[in-house]
Amino acid sequence: MSPFLITSERVTSPRFQSAVLWFNAFERQYFEPSLFSDFGIDCPAPLSRATTKRQAEYFAGRLAAQRALQALACHTHEVPMGEDRLPQWPSGYRGSISHTQGLAVAVVCHRHHYQAVGIDTETVFTADQCTKLTKAIVSAVEWHDITQSGCDLSSPQLITLMFSAKEALYKALYPQTLQFQDFGAAKLTKVSAPSAQFQIELTCDWSDAYRAGTQFYGWFQFLANTVVSVIADGAFA
Repeated sequence: MSPFLITSERVTSPRFQSAVLWFNAFERQYFEPSLFSDFGIDCPAPLSRATTKRQAEYFAGRLAAQRALQALACHTHEVPMGEDRLPQWPSGYRGSISHTQGLAVAVVCHRHHYQAVGIDTETVFTADQCTKLTKAIVSAVEWHDITQSGCDLSSPQLITLMFSAKEALYKALYPQTLQFQDFGAAKLTKVSAPSAQFQIELTCDWSDAYRAGTQFYGWFQFLANTVVSVIADGAFA
């Protein structure tokens, strides 16, 4: 294994057993552009002019997607970047990619299993970040309802999870709706640390198919100082 990759592994989510999750932990300092050709991953022309940090994150994310597709026996493992910068998944598949400091993750599924799928990973916020960002991420009522429900997470973990869950929801639905939304367009209604699951509800119409009040279930995992959130619309599961 390249020294760039610390670990590269499939992760199982009890909530979304029809999807493949792949996590790549990496050391950015060991990134070399030659890794793209070594692993058969295309490097888009604009990316070749990007910073090493951006190239490393893109490579690690596409490698996670490649390995998730391989696990699903997909005949092609390429996930090029579209003109809208969204990943272009092979016909018959859906997926999502995310990365944060030292971790890149992907979730992939057959289109007939889930109507939408999204993944997000974030480094747990510092106390200062929590102070600055909490009001922009969650409403006072939303925060009160979740914290009073007996959620067994620290405040930094919880606010980071709520941010990540909303990002995962947006990444799941944007390819379907093509509508930009802010954090107030959805609210978390339940977070269960023991089951590592959450529930989130749309607070406004995102499209004809996704109206206010539509609810989604998600799964999360904390890895050291990082959280990963996954959402899949199981209407077709």
